[in-house]
Amino acid sequence: MRNPILKEMAQHGEFASLSHGRVRFEVAGPDNGIPVLLVHGLAGHFHIWDHNFHVLADAGFRVLRTDLYGRGFSDRVQHPHNASLYIAQLDELLRYVNMHGRVSLVGLSMGGAIITRFASAFPERVRSMLWVDSYGMPIKGDALVGLSRLPLLGEAVMGILGGLILRKAPDRGVHRPHLHKGFKPWFTAPLKVKGTKRALLSSLRHFMAEDHTPHFRAVNEMDVPKLMVWGTHDRILPLSYGRQLHMHVPTAQFEEFRHSGHLPHFEEPEKFNQLSSAFISASR
Repeated sequence: MRNPILKEMAQHGEFASLSHGRVRFEVAGPDNGIPVLLVHGLAGHFHIWDHNFHVLADAGFRVLRTDLYGRGFSDRVQHPHNASLYIAQLDELLRYVNMHGRVSLVGLSMGGAIITRFASAFPERVRSMLWVDSYGMPIKGDALVGLSRLPLLGEAVMGILGGLILRKAPDRGVHRPHLHKGFKPWFTAPLKVKGTKRALLSSLRHFMAEDHTPHFRAVNEMDVPKLMVWGTHDRILPLSYGRQLHMHVPTAQFEEFRHSGHLPHFEEPEKFNQLSSAFISASR
Protein backbone atom coordinates (compact mmCIF):
# COMPACT_ATOMS: atom_id res chain seq x y z
CA MET A 1 0.00 0.00 0.00
CA ARG A 2 2.04 2.94 -1.32
CA ASN A 3 -0.32 5.81 -0.51
CA PRO A 4 0.60 7.00 3.02
CA ILE A 5 -2.94 8.24 3.66
CA LEU A 6 -4.41 4.84 2.78
CA LYS A 7 -1.75 3.15 4.89
CA GLU A 8 -2.72 5.23 7.90
CA MET A 9 -6.44 4.71 7.31
CA ALA A 10 -5.91 0.95 7.13
CA GLN A 11 -4.83 0.99 10.78
CA HIS A 12 -8.39 1.76 11.88
CA GLY A 13 -11.39 -0.51 12.27
CA GLU A 14 -11.99 -4.21 11.83
CA PHE A 15 -13.87 -6.42 9.39
CA ALA A 16 -17.12 -8.36 9.40
CA SER A 17 -17.96 -10.99 6.79
CA LEU A 18 -21.59 -10.35 5.86
CA SER A 19 -23.84 -12.04 3.32
CA HIS A 20 -22.64 -9.92 0.39
CA GLY A 21 -18.99 -9.50 1.38
CA ARG A 22 -16.59 -8.09 3.94
CA VAL A 23 -17.18 -4.63 5.38
CA ARG A 24 -14.93 -2.49 7.51
CA PHE A 25 -16.37 -0.96 10.65
CA GLU A 26 -15.35 0.63 13.91
CA VAL A 27 -17.25 0.73 17.17
CA ALA A 28 -16.45 2.72 20.30
CA GLY A 29 -18.07 3.91 23.51
CA PRO A 30 -19.57 2.13 26.52
CA ASP A 31 -21.56 -1.05 25.92
CA ASN A 32 -24.57 0.44 27.70
CA GLY A 33 -24.52 3.73 25.79
CA ILE A 34 -27.27 4.80 23.41
CA PRO A 35 -26.48 3.07 20.09
CA VAL A 36 -25.58 5.48 17.29
CA LEU A 37 -24.95 4.53 13.65
CA LEU A 38 -23.05 6.92 11.33
CA VAL A 39 -23.50 6.43 7.56
CA HIS A 40 -21.39 8.32 5.00
CA GLY A 41 -22.36 9.49 1.52
CA LEU A 42 -21.93 8.50 -2.12
CA ALA A 43 -18.17 8.98 -2.53
CA GLY A 44 -17.25 8.89 1.16
CA HIS A 45 -15.77 6.52 3.71
CA PHE A 46 -16.07 6.20 7.45
CA HIS A 47 -13.24 8.67 8.09
CA ILE A 48 -15.59 11.49 7.09
CA TRP A 49 -16.79 11.15 10.71
CA ASP A 50 -13.31 11.55 12.26
CA HIS A 51 -14.27 14.85 13.94
CA ASN A 52 -17.38 13.29 15.49
CA PHE A 53 -16.90 9.56 16.07
CA HIS A 54 -14.69 9.63 19.16
CA VAL A 55 -16.32 12.78 20.54
CA LEU A 56 -19.70 11.04 20.58
CA ALA A 57 -18.15 7.88 22.03
CA ASP A 58 -16.46 9.90 24.78
CA ALA A 59 -19.84 11.51 25.50
CA GLY A 60 -21.15 8.06 26.46
CA PHE A 61 -22.75 6.84 23.25
CA ARG A 62 -22.08 3.45 21.68
CA VAL A 63 -21.04 4.61 18.20
CA LEU A 64 -20.71 2.52 15.05
CA ARG A 65 -19.36 3.68 11.69
CA THR A 66 -18.78 1.65 8.56
CA ASP A 67 -17.53 1.82 4.99
CA LEU A 68 -20.45 1.09 2.71
CA TYR A 69 -19.97 -1.67 0.15
CA GLY A 70 -17.73 -0.39 -2.63
CA ARG A 71 -16.21 2.36 -0.46
CA GLY A 72 -13.23 2.72 1.82
CA PHE A 73 -11.88 -0.74 2.64
CA SER A 74 -15.14 -2.66 2.27
CA ASP A 75 -15.52 -5.17 -0.58
CA ARG A 76 -16.30 -3.99 -4.11
CA VAL A 77 -19.22 -6.37 -4.52
CA GLN A 78 -20.89 -7.32 -7.79
CA HIS A 79 -24.43 -6.97 -6.39
CA PRO A 80 -26.35 -3.88 -7.59
CA HIS A 81 -25.74 -1.06 -5.16
CA ASN A 82 -29.40 -0.51 -4.39
CA ALA A 83 -31.51 0.03 -1.30
CA SER A 84 -31.75 -3.67 -0.49
CA LEU A 85 -27.94 -4.01 -0.46
CA TYR A 86 -27.44 -1.08 1.91
CA ILE A 87 -30.34 -2.07 4.17
CA ALA A 88 -28.91 -5.60 4.42
CA GLN A 89 -25.45 -4.24 5.26
CA LEU A 90 -26.74 -2.07 8.10
CA ASP A 91 -29.08 -4.76 9.40
CA GLU A 92 -26.42 -7.47 9.44
CA LEU A 93 -23.69 -5.22 10.82
CA LEU A 94 -25.85 -3.97 13.69
CA ARG A 95 -26.57 -7.57 14.62
CA TYR A 96 -22.89 -8.47 14.27
CA VAL A 97 -21.87 -5.85 16.85
CA ASN A 98 -24.81 -6.75 19.14
CA MET A 99 -26.74 -3.51 18.65
CA HIS A 100 -30.10 -5.22 18.88
CA GLY A 101 -32.14 -2.40 20.40
CA ARG A 102 -33.34 0.87 18.95
CA VAL A 103 -30.62 2.92 17.26
CA SER A 104 -30.08 6.62 16.62
CA LEU A 105 -29.42 6.86 12.89
CA VAL A 106 -27.18 9.59 11.44
CA GLY A 107 -26.79 9.83 7.66
CA LEU A 108 -24.80 12.18 5.45
CA SER A 109 -25.89 12.96 1.87
CA MET A 110 -26.66 9.59 0.22
CA GLY A 111 -26.30 8.11 3.69
CA GLY A 112 -29.35 10.13 4.71
CA ALA A 113 -31.44 8.34 2.11
CA ILE A 114 -29.95 5.01 3.23
CA ILE A 115 -30.90 5.49 6.88
CA THR A 116 -34.36 6.55 5.72
CA ARG A 117 -34.77 3.34 3.76
CA PHE A 118 -33.53 1.35 6.76
CA ALA A 119 -35.98 3.13 9.08
CA SER A 120 -38.81 2.55 6.63
CA ALA A 121 -37.96 -1.17 6.57
CA PHE A 122 -37.34 -1.53 10.33
CA PRO A 123 -39.30 1.21 12.15
CA GLU A 124 -39.19 -0.74 15.40
CA ARG A 125 -35.38 -0.43 15.48
CA VAL A 126 -35.23 3.37 15.27
CA ARG A 127 -34.62 5.62 18.28
CA SER A 128 -34.08 8.87 16.37
CA MET A 129 -33.20 10.20 12.90
CA LEU A 130 -30.54 12.80 12.10
CA TRP A 131 -30.02 13.80 8.47
CA VAL A 132 -26.94 15.80 7.39
CA ASP A 133 -27.37 17.52 4.00
CA SER A 134 -29.33 14.46 2.98
CA TYR A 135 -30.08 13.10 -0.45
CA GLY A 136 -33.68 12.10 -1.02
CA MET A 137 -34.92 12.88 -4.50
CA PRO A 138 -33.27 13.00 -7.92
CA ILE A 139 -32.05 16.40 -9.06
CA LYS A 140 -33.69 17.51 -12.28
CA GLY A 141 -31.17 17.76 -15.07
CA ASP A 142 -28.44 15.83 -13.24
CA ALA A 143 -26.45 14.66 -16.26
CA LEU A 144 -24.30 12.18 -14.35
CA VAL A 145 -27.26 10.32 -12.88
CA GLY A 146 -29.00 10.41 -16.26
CA LEU A 147 -26.00 8.99 -18.10
CA SER A 148 -25.48 6.33 -15.46
CA ARG A 149 -28.83 4.80 -16.33
CA LEU A 150 -27.81 4.14 -19.93
CA PRO A 151 -26.26 0.71 -20.51
CA LEU A 152 -22.65 0.84 -21.71
CA LEU A 153 -22.67 4.63 -22.01
CA GLY A 154 -22.64 4.97 -18.24
CA GLU A 155 -19.65 2.64 -18.04
CA ALA A 156 -17.86 4.59 -20.77
CA VAL A 157 -18.43 7.96 -19.12
CA MET A 158 -17.34 6.68 -15.71
CA GLY A 159 -14.29 5.02 -17.24
CA ILE A 160 -13.18 8.12 -19.13
CA LEU A 161 -14.27 10.93 -16.82
CA GLY A 162 -14.74 9.14 -13.50
CA GLY A 163 -11.27 9.95 -12.22
CA LEU A 164 -11.66 13.64 -13.01
CA ILE A 165 -15.15 13.77 -11.46
CA LEU A 166 -13.91 12.14 -8.27
CA ARG A 167 -10.91 14.46 -8.01
CA LYS A 168 -13.15 17.51 -8.43
CA ALA A 169 -15.86 16.38 -5.98
CA PRO A 170 -14.08 17.55 -2.79
CA ASP A 171 -13.66 21.06 -4.22
CA ARG A 172 -17.44 21.49 -4.01
CA GLY A 173 -17.81 19.77 -0.66
CA VAL A 174 -16.43 22.36 1.74
CA HIS A 175 -17.36 26.03 1.91
CA ARG A 176 -13.94 27.37 2.92
CA PRO A 177 -11.32 25.04 1.41
CA HIS A 178 -8.44 27.25 2.59
CA LEU A 179 -9.28 26.11 6.13
CA HIS A 180 -9.09 22.46 5.13
CA LYS A 181 -6.02 22.26 2.89
CA GLY A 182 -5.44 18.56 3.52
CA PHE A 183 -9.05 17.59 2.90
CA LYS A 184 -8.85 16.77 -0.81
CA PRO A 185 -6.06 14.12 -0.75
CA TRP A 186 -7.46 12.69 2.49
CA PHE A 187 -11.00 12.40 1.12
CA THR A 188 -10.06 11.04 -2.30
CA ALA A 189 -7.41 8.47 -1.26
CA PRO A 190 -9.86 5.51 -0.87
CA LEU A 191 -11.50 6.41 -4.20
CA LYS A 192 -8.41 5.07 -5.95
CA VAL A 193 -9.02 1.52 -4.72
CA LYS A 194 -9.75 -0.76 -7.67
CA GLY A 195 -13.48 -1.25 -8.28
CA THR A 196 -14.59 2.02 -6.68
CA LYS A 197 -15.71 3.69 -9.92
CA ARG A 198 -17.79 0.63 -10.79
CA ALA A 199 -19.41 0.75 -7.35
CA LEU A 200 -20.17 4.46 -7.68
CA LEU A 201 -21.75 3.93 -11.07
CA SER A 202 -23.91 1.16 -9.63
CA SER A 203 -25.03 3.46 -6.79
CA LEU A 204 -25.89 6.24 -9.24
CA ARG A 205 -27.80 3.81 -11.40
CA HIS A 206 -29.62 1.79 -8.76
CA PHE A 207 -29.98 4.14 -5.78
CA MET A 208 -29.42 7.79 -6.62
CA ALA A 209 -31.78 7.65 -9.60
CA GLU A 210 -34.62 6.57 -7.29
CA ASP A 211 -37.08 8.94 -5.63
CA HIS A 212 -36.90 8.13 -1.91
CA THR A 213 -39.46 10.71 -0.77
CA PRO A 214 -42.22 8.12 -0.12
CA HIS A 215 -39.92 6.64 2.52
CA PHE A 216 -39.20 10.06 4.02
CA ARG A 217 -42.97 10.56 4.31
CA ALA A 218 -43.29 7.14 5.98
CA VAL A 219 -40.58 8.08 8.48
CA ASN A 220 -42.35 11.37 9.10
CA GLU A 221 -45.23 9.38 10.60
CA MET A 222 -42.92 7.62 13.06
CA ASP A 223 -43.07 8.81 16.66
CA VAL A 224 -39.33 9.36 17.06
CA PRO A 225 -37.27 12.56 17.32
CA LYS A 226 -36.03 13.86 13.96
CA LEU A 227 -33.44 16.48 13.09
CA MET A 228 -32.27 17.73 9.71
CA VAL A 229 -29.13 19.90 9.48
CA TRP A 230 -27.94 21.73 6.38
CA GLY A 231 -24.99 23.83 5.34
CA THR A 232 -26.04 27.25 4.05
CA HIS A 233 -23.42 27.15 1.31
CA ASP A 234 -23.92 23.59 0.09
CA ARG A 235 -23.09 23.49 -3.63
CA ILE A 236 -23.90 19.80 -4.04
CA LEU A 237 -27.37 19.69 -2.48
CA PRO A 238 -28.29 23.38 -2.03
CA LEU A 239 -30.21 24.74 0.92
CA SER A 240 -33.27 25.06 -1.33
CA TYR A 241 -33.06 21.30 -1.93
CA GLY A 242 -32.93 20.78 1.83
CA ARG A 243 -36.00 22.95 2.38
CA GLN A 244 -37.85 20.97 -0.28
CA LEU A 245 -36.86 17.64 1.29
CA HIS A 246 -37.90 18.94 4.70
CA MET A 247 -41.41 19.41 3.36
CA HIS A 248 -41.65 15.61 3.23
CA VAL A 249 -40.57 15.38 6.89
CA PRO A 250 -42.23 18.39 8.54
CA THR A 251 -42.03 16.72 11.97
CA ALA A 252 -38.23 17.10 11.81
CA GLN A 253 -36.44 20.05 13.35
CA PHE A 254 -34.39 21.94 10.75
CA GLU A 255 -31.06 23.55 11.68
CA GLU A 256 -28.96 25.63 9.32
CA PHE A 257 -25.16 25.71 9.62
CA ARG A 258 -24.22 29.13 8.25
CA HIS A 259 -20.47 28.57 7.86
CA SER A 260 -20.64 25.23 6.07
CA GLY A 261 -21.06 23.68 2.67
CA HIS A 262 -22.05 20.05 2.14
CA LEU A 263 -20.26 18.80 5.28
CA PRO A 264 -21.42 20.78 8.34
CA HIS A 265 -20.36 18.00 10.73
CA PHE A 266 -16.82 18.34 9.33
CA GLU A 267 -16.65 22.12 8.88
CA GLU A 268 -18.34 23.06 12.17
CA PRO A 269 -17.64 19.99 14.31
CA GLU A 270 -18.01 21.60 17.72
CA LYS A 271 -21.45 22.94 16.89
CA PHE A 272 -22.48 19.67 15.29
CA ASN A 273 -21.19 17.53 18.16
CA GLN A 274 -22.98 19.63 20.76
CA LEU A 275 -26.22 19.66 18.79
CA SER A 276 -26.17 15.96 17.93
CA SER A 277 -25.18 14.93 21.47
CA ALA A 278 -28.06 16.88 22.98
CA PHE A 279 -30.47 15.58 20.34
CA ILE A 280 -29.48 11.93 20.77
CA SER A 281 -29.46 12.17 24.56
CA ALA A 282 -33.04 13.45 24.50
CA SER A 283 -34.21 10.50 22.38
CA ARG A 284 -34.81 8.03 25.19
